[in-house]
Amino acid sequence: MLGKVVLIGAGPGDVDLLTVKGKEYIKKADCIIYDRLASKDILDYSKPDCECIFVGKENHHHVLKQEEINRLLLKKANEYTLVVRLKGGDPYVFGRGGEEALFLKEHGVKTEVISGVTSVVSVLASAGIPITHRGVAKGFQVITAHSKKDEVTDIDYSQLLDESVTLVFLMGLAHVAEIARGLISAGRDEKTPAAVISKGTTPYQKTCIGTLFDIGEKVAAAKLESPSIIVVGDVARLSEQLNAYENRPLYGKKILVPYIEGFEYSYTDGIVAKEEHRLKVLLREEGAIVDVVKVGRIRPKSFAVSFDGAKKNWIVFTSANGIYAFMHNLKEQGMDVRNLFGCKIAVVGEKTAAVLEKFSLSADFIPKVHTAESLFEELKTEVEEDAEITYFGAKDSAVLPGNVKPVVAYENEPVDVAEITESYDFVCFTSASGVRRLLPFLKDSSANMISIGPSCSKALQSFEIRNFEESEEASYEGMVQKILGTI
Repeated sequence: MLGKVVLIGAGPGDVDLLTVKGKEYIKKADCIIYDRLASKDILDYSKPDCECIFVGKENHHHVLKQEEINRLLLKKANEYTLVVRLKGGDPYVFGRGGEEALFLKEHGVKTEVISGVTSVVSVLASAGIPITHRGVAKGFQVITAHSKKDEVTDIDYSQLLDESVTLVFLMGLAHVAEIARGLISAGRDEKTPAAVISKGTTPYQKTCIGTLFDIGEKVAAAKLESPSIIVVGDVARLSEQLNAYENRPLYGKKILVPYIEGFEYSYTDGIVAKEEHRLKVLLREEGAIVDVVKVGRIRPKSFAVSFDGAKKNWIVFTSANGIYAFMHNLKEQGMDVRNLFGCKIAVVGEKTAAVLEKFSLSADFIPKVHTAESLFEELKTEVEEDAEITYFGAKDSAVLPGNVKPVVAYENEPVDVAEITESYDFVCFTSASGVRRLLPFLKDSSANMISIGPSCSKALQSFEIRNFEESEEASYEGMVQKILGTI
């Protein structure tokens, strides 16, 4: 029986502009066939056993020709239940999605098309250019400037003379000067504003503003790269006022984030891997180019959950991982939060307390300083002398006070790390194990290093690293603020 093929628009480059419906299909796909313009970060949403096939489609350098891609789609539809065809932008906006859909229909394959956020509008918006603007542009035209190698683009410039209409040329970076000359020759004023936006909506976005007279020279001097979009019309002038995207504080800064793959748990969904590192998201929002490298993974351990009802019990968590592992084991043993009646709970900080609240529990104690050391020190004044304190933490937890009973709730397993040869402006360490596992493979250690807290800082000092700053608040938000304070 033939499977289903879903053509999905991946959007203009920013992974966050993928549609919700498209993301849900990608998470369920058995096979994903993707183009160069589809962000590879989107593939992180796919299943571990999903077959991902790159088919290229770079200018003049196709891994597979269109006819071969069509046949590949049919072949995979015969092998899998759900095949996703992931295309940059929108499948039906100069994406040849219609050709693929017709081919599949002719061969009896069930097909669905999910629109994507088209670069025609979104890339202009990220560069501060409204494609229409009252009193300036009453409409727009979209033209493909793509041509066969070494041939002049086949554009009828006489049809592009209405000054109240914004012109958007796709796939035309190599022909910017030629397009400008064509418009001037057809009658457009050489002082007409023009812009070229390279790698729009990504951290590498770069916008070049000029006029039809000089835009070709300016683009050549700026050394813009594809994919790029050419905009012609008075709305291009607005970029100087509205281009907030390229004026974000960390725009152009390269940041490396070593991370430990975590997990989440809920009674309804069970154990699920975290989809994206939240620190990466926060840094990207400030304009940074963020690379992540996995240096470990968290795995919950099995343990017995039991409390002596005759005693005054305290439960201590210093991470979300401990809470998730605890609740998982509680459920596995046929219990729920009612079995914690009479227990008091201490957590290391507000973020951990928020995770606890997902299970309808409130923290009884949060230290003033959000570190494990401060938690146990400040807890001394809160607990009764005969209280029994149980700490649910990692296998390699630091030495605990003598009156605390440790339970190994989860394990931080190392993974293989390849040598990192690139240079970065900042490296953000969120755990001591991340320091120990990454630094031996970091070829250039001259980057400014950011530590989330004291244990991280001690680990950095053990490697004789001095060029680091410690976050005032032991949180991802605190790390971002620390970086912003150093630039």
